Amino acid sequence: MNLTKQLFLVLGLLMQVSAQGQNQSPKDSLLLVIQTSQDQAAVASAHGKFAWLSLMSDNLLAQKHLDTSLALFTELKDAEQIARANYRIAVLHRLQGDYQQGLIHIEQSLKYAEQQQDSLSIANNLFQKAVIYSLKGDYDEGLEVYLRILDVYEALDHRKGMGLTLNSIGITYADLGKYEDAIANYERAIEIHEADKDSVNLPNVYGNLALTYANQKRYELAMEYYLKAREIDEATNNNWGLGINSENIGIVLQEQGKYQEAISYYEQAKSIFEANNFTTDLSRVLTNLGRAYYLLGDFSASKKNLQEALTYQTDSKKVTMEIHSNLSQLYKKQGQFSLALSHFEDFTQYKDSIFEEDRMQNINELQVKYESTKKDKEIATQQLALNQQETEIQKKRTLQNYLIGAVGFLAVAALLIWLIYRQKQKRKDQELLTLKREYQIKSLEALIEGEEKERFRIAKELHDGVNGDLSAIKYKLSTLIEMNNKVIKEAITMIDDSCKQVRAISHNLVPPALENFSLKEATQAYCESMNAAHQVQVNFQSLGSEFQLPKKAEVNVLRIIQELVANGVKHAQATEIDVQISYQENGLQVTVEDDGIGFDRNEISGDGIGLSNIDSRIDYLNANVDFVSNQKGTSFTFEIDTRELDEY
Repeated sequence: MNLTKQLFLVLGLLMQVSAQGQNQSPKDSLLLVIQTSQDQAAVASAHGKFAWLSLMSDNLLAQKHLDTSLALFTELKDAEQIARANYRIAVLHRLQGDYQQGLIHIEQSLKYAEQQQDSLSIANNLFQKAVIYSLKGDYDEGLEVYLRILDVYEALDHRKGMGLTLNSIGITYADLGKYEDAIANYERAIEIHEADKDSVNLPNVYGNLALTYANQKRYELAMEYYLKAREIDEATNNNWGLGINSENIGIVLQEQGKYQEAISYYEQAKSIFEANNFTTDLSRVLTNLGRAYYLLGDFSASKKNLQEALTYQTDSKKVTMEIHSNLSQLYKKQGQFSLALSHFEDFTQYKDSIFEEDRMQNINELQVKYESTKKDKEIATQQLALNQQETEIQKKRTLQNYLIGAVGFLAVAALLIWLIYRQKQKRKDQELLTLKREYQIKSLEALIEGEEKERFRIAKELHDGVNGDLSAIKYKLSTLIEMNNKVIKEAITMIDDSCKQVRAISHNLVPPALENFSLKEATQAYCESMNAAHQVQVNFQSLGSEFQLPKKAEVNVLRIIQELVANGVKHAQATEIDVQISYQENGLQVTVEDDGIGFDRNEISGDGIGLSNIDSRIDYLNANVDFVSNQKGTSFTFEIDTRELDEY
C-alpha cells in the first residue's frame, strides 16, 4: 500500500509548525483564556493556537476555532494575524482534502508575506501551496513551486527548509514514477538532516526513500531504510512514526511472500495505533493484517481483522474500499456469494466515489444479472445525443467567433479608413494654409516693391527735376545780386532751403546708406538726420554682434523705424525718442520708444496709412510685436526670427 500521501500531509504540517516556531500552550490553558480574557487580541490568538493543536485530532473543532480567530483579527484589522489565520485555515483545508479553498487562503497569507518582503515566510507559504498542487495531482506546478522554494532556502542558508523541500521534491518525482530523480533528491535531503542530526525529519526521508525502493522491488534497500527510520522513531518515542514504519516493513515482507513475518510487524503497528487511538491508521493496518492472513490461508483470522477494521470510523475512503474488496474476495473464496456480492457492491461504490468513474459495471461473476443491455443502450444513446449537442454548440460557437472576427475586422478597417481620411484632410488643410500664407507674402512683397519703386521714382523726379529747376532759378537770380536787391537775396536763401528739403525728402524716400551700407549704419544715419532737422532728440543704440539680413528685410525694418520715429515727431509731441537694434543668436529685436502723449490704437482713424504700413511690413517679416502706449509714452518692439528669412 502506498502511504506517500499520508506521509506528505504530516510532513508538511511538521515543517510548518517548526517554521512558525511557536511553543503551543496546553489546550486547557487556551480554553481558559478564551472563556475568561477580556483582551480580544489574546482571545483571537488563543482560538488560533487551540485550532492548531487540534488539526490532527478533530478537524471540525479546529475549523470552528480558526473561523472565530479570523473573524476577531479581521475586526481588529491586524494584518499580520489575519495572514497567520489564513495560513492555518489553508493547512486545515489541505488536510480535509478541500484543495481549492486551501489555495485561496494560502494566497491571502502569501500576499501579506510578499508585501512584508519576508523571504522565510514567503518560502513557508509557497511550501504549503506546492503540497496542495502535488496532492491535487498538478505535479508540474508543484515541482515549479518547490524549486522556487529551494532557491529561497539556499539563499537564506536555511538547512532544515532545504532538507524538507528536497524531500517533498522527491515525493513528487516518486508520484510521477521518476524514481531515480526521487532517490537523488532524497539522498540530498538525508545528507543535510544527518549532518544536522535532525531526528524529527530524518526518519520521514528514510521512509520515503524506502518506499521508492519498494516500488522498484529493491526490497533489501527498502528494508534497510525502513529499519533506520524505525530505529530513530524508537529513540525519540515517535509512536506514530514507529507504527507507520512497522506497517511499511510488513508491506515489503508481504510483497516478498513472507506473510508470517509481515503479520508480526503488522501486529506491532496495530498495538501502537491502538495505544494512541490512531483510528484511521488502525483501520488500515487491520486491513493489511486481514489481507496477509488471507494470503496465508487463515480465512478465520482474515475475517476477524477485516470485520474489526470496519468497526472504526475513518475518513479514508481508500482504506474502506480496500476492506470491502478483501471481504468480497474472502467470502467468494468461502462460497458465500451473497455476502461477497454485497461487499463487492460497497467496494465498487467507494471506487466510483474515489476515482469519479461511471456507475459500476456488472463484470463480476457474483453479480445478479439485470437489464444491463438496456441500460448500456440508454447510456450510449444519451452519450450520442450529448455528443451531437456538443457538436452543434461547437459549430454555433465557431460561427459566432467568425462573425465577431468579421465585425471586429470591419470596425478596425473603418477606423483605419477614417484615420487615413482625417490625415489626408489635415494635410490638405495644411497645404491650403501654406498656399494662403505664400499668397499673402507675395501680395505684401508686390505691394512693398511697388511702394519702393514709387518712392524711387518720386525721389528721382525731385532730384533730377525739381531740384534741377530750383538750381537754375538760383543761378539766374544770382546774376542779379550785383544790383544789391534785398528781395533777391531772400529769394535765393529760400531756394537753398527748398533744395535742402528736396534733398532730404529724396534721401528719406530712398536712403543712400541702405543701398551701400548695413541696416545699423542706415538707421544711425537716419537718426542723426532727424536730430539735425527737428528739435526732438533721437537716440540710437545697437547691441550684440551685427550680422547681415536680406536687403528686402532690412528695407522693411528701416521703413518701420522711420514710420515710428516720424509718428513720435509729428503726433506724439515727444521730446526724446530712443531707437535700439539688438542682434541676438537667432533673431533681431528692434525697439522704438518715445516720451510723448501716447494714443489709443482703437481710436485711430482708418484713413491713416502709417500704422497700416507698419502692420503690412510686420506681417511680411512674420515678426512678433509687443506694443504699449499710454500717457507716459509709446513703446513698440518687434522680433524677427532670422531662420524664417531665408525665403525672402
